[in-house]
Amino acid sequence: MLTKKDKKLQIEELTKKINDSYAIIVWGYHGLKAKEITEIKARISKQEGLDKVYKNRLAKIAFKDANKPEIIEYLTDSSSFLILKNENSQALAELYKMIKEFTKGKKDSKIKLKAGYIENIFYGPKEILEIASLPGKDILLSMLLSALQGNIRNFAFVLSEIAKQKN
Repeated sequence: MLTKKDKKLQIEELTKKINDSYAIIVWGYHGLKAKEITEIKARISKQEGLDKVYKNRLAKIAFKDANKPEIIEYLTDSSSFLILKNENSQALAELYKMIKEFTKGKKDSKIKLKAGYIENIFYGPKEILEIASLPGKDILLSMLLSALQGNIRNFAFVLSEIAKQKN
């Protein structure tokens, strides 16, 4: 059992993480086995993410202290906190992959994205799920560069044909 001092330290720790993180996502894991949770934590860790469980009551205080009260209503049942230090982390995408893996052939997922903050903007469950399903920043940039490269190549071809006609 946690002492008052321990609870206060956990609240301060979480409040600091909320304020210092690029993103913090609350997700539910009700019904998962300990082995599955351990696998999720390991895969998230490889993608520059931190996953930590706090008591909902303490988390509510921490979010209130961090002036982010919108998320409090989502702190129910079993909640875990995915903390991303920077925008390059692929941990949210990895969590989304695991949701898809765990729901294959099943009606209901044991993993649920509840809500979160990305760059201090609050997103509900639907928005978080949509954001999680997007490719990572690096992949989006390479897609953009690929599209631009094709257009630039076509433009260069047109210019070279115009130059040939003038000669």
